[in-house]
Amino acid sequence: MLDKNLIIFLSIGILFSGSIISFLFHKINSRKFHGTISIFTSLISFLTIIYLCINFINHPFSANLFNQSLFNTINLNLILRADGLNLFFALFGSFISFCVCIYSFEYMSHEKNGMGRFFGLMQLFIGGYLGVVLSDNLIWTYIFFELIGLCSYQLIGFWYDVNLSSYSAKKAYLMTHIAGYGLLLGIIAIAYCTHGNLIISKLEGSSFGIYTNIILLGILIACMAKSVQWPLHTWIPFAMNTVTPVSALLHAACLVKAGVYILVKMYVILYPYPLPWNALIVTVGSLTSLIGVMYALKQTEIKKLLAFHTVSQIGYMVAGIGLGTPLGIASALFHALNHGLFKCTLFLCSGIMQNATGSKDLTKMGGLFKKLPFTAALFLIGSFSISGVPGFNGFISKWMFYYAAIQANYPFAAAIGLIASTLTLLSFIKASSTAFFGFQKEEFSNIREGKYKLEIFSTSLLAIFCILIGILPQFLISYLLVPALHSLNLNLNQEILNFDLGVLLSSGGGYLASFTAIFAIVAIIIPFLIIFASIKKFKRTQSFTGGEVDISSLKSVNAFDYIFDVESLSKNFYRFTDSDKWYNFSNDLLKTTFEIIYIPIKWLENEMWLVTSIVSMIIVIAIVQLIR
Repeated sequence: MLDKNLIIFLSIGILFSGSIISFLFHKINSRKFHGTISIFTSLISFLTIIYLCINFINHPFSANLFNQSLFNTINLNLILRADGLNLFFALFGSFISFCVCIYSFEYMSHEKNGMGRFFGLMQLFIGGYLGVVLSDNLIWTYIFFELIGLCSYQLIGFWYDVNLSSYSAKKAYLMTHIAGYGLLLGIIAIAYCTHGNLIISKLEGSSFGIYTNIILLGILIACMAKSVQWPLHTWIPFAMNTVTPVSALLHAACLVKAGVYILVKMYVILYPYPLPWNALIVTVGSLTSLIGVMYALKQTEIKKLLAFHTVSQIGYMVAGIGLGTPLGIASALFHALNHGLFKCTLFLCSGIMQNATGSKDLTKMGGLFKKLPFTAALFLIGSFSISGVPGFNGFISKWMFYYAAIQANYPFAAAIGLIASTLTLLSFIKASSTAFFGFQKEEFSNIREGKYKLEIFSTSLLAIFCILIGILPQFLISYLLVPALHSLNLNLNQEILNFDLGVLLSSGGGYLASFTAIFAIVAIIIPFLIIFASIKKFKRTQSFTGGEVDISSLKSVNAFDYIFDVESLSKNFYRFTDSDKWYNFSNDLLKTTFEIIYIPIKWLENEMWLVTSIVSMIIVIAIVQLIR
């Protein structure tokens, strides 16, 4: 049998090694050279994670790379731990990353420069994510947490000579990095309370007293920014101004899931969360799911639409964690995996659509089903999955969430989840109908799907699992989800171990199962009723001349037509929830305050410089004496 210590370090080390090779040989601007390295390293990493899952998921172990301490108290060992939760996040993250690397090999063929930089950063990004989820030392967790933020900054700004890309990269990095100090604050508080012990597996059952609130506040702020929770989510639509594989990794696998992982992992240390914090986390997640989908509704650019749906879907996960029950956390973990699969599928499809049409604007598309049939089928699979349509993976995890929310006495969370899911389906009816159906534009007559074979293949790997998990969820629940919950020391009950729709319907007894079933049915029916009403509206306004339709004058129904003036009808909602406006207002207020304060300071500096210097020296000497 292979050495387990070697295997777990190989899962990360191979990616860092590939990254170093790409950086060292960056002058070899060859897509095939650097792309092959990234596919190879991501495949090896994925296979090692599978090996660890098969052999060690029920027998957790830790492996040390080196022994080093700081101030003789704080352990700086790089400790990687294989347990149910760590391997759960590592498995789907490494699989999605491998698929994205395959996709990138063909997708990047239209780029002229930066192959070494791109593929080197992609491997470093994936390795950093695996470091976050496998590290058992909070210091290294924070280092890897910041590393993926730095990689995302570089990748979002891949086209650094374009002002918008440069601005987007800076916005993403500043928002996630500054909020990331919250995690550092939490780690410092833990180190203070435990006299330097920062090994997660040794912190179970620790008591932090009054510092618990400080730790939770810091961690929540860091996770809200990394996992795009309102109001710290505004960087993510700007992050779409980069190449599609980066968008897929940011949204589906590496960056946004890091915050979710940290929030879940802290249950090992702080479980159970104090009830007020549970309520706060549920509220933040629920509001985010609604706000995210509302902003997605008004988007006509495909990648920004998907970006805001990421905000919405992560809200489900955060709310599930906040429920604090085994079934609630199970729904969050399950949805994290499902989201990775269907959101990556949708992003990769959007990349093919963008390359084929030369545009990200849905209003400029139409009739693409005939030209891109496989892409359209994959996009519909992703759309059904994210919308929670029965038979697809998203339905199972959303059903779990509805049931868990009602069971935990948070019916408002289940109701908001229902509304968000309804609007999600409506949004994707709009997107798929606009892009793939209707009249085909003349400029798309020469589109050939054959040149996107490798991209379609990698996307298909993801879409297949969206269907398989939707049909056969029990296998994944038994062999991945249950071990992840075991590692959190949650009290598992038979309801989770034997979860399926039939068990819930029969064991729910009373209103729980019936209420949940009504939620699912309504979530599916309402969007179709809205679309039916909109079609009737289109028919009434259709123009005819001489009793015959002038085909040349007709236009396809576009993205605007499927929503009844969403932006104008909800303008007060958008004005209040646009946190960027509040940030800009605060920045202007701060700037004005400093300008006012600087006026007397400038006068003292110019006119009373000698007196000011003497007084300043006296103050400094007095402070030093007090400290002594």
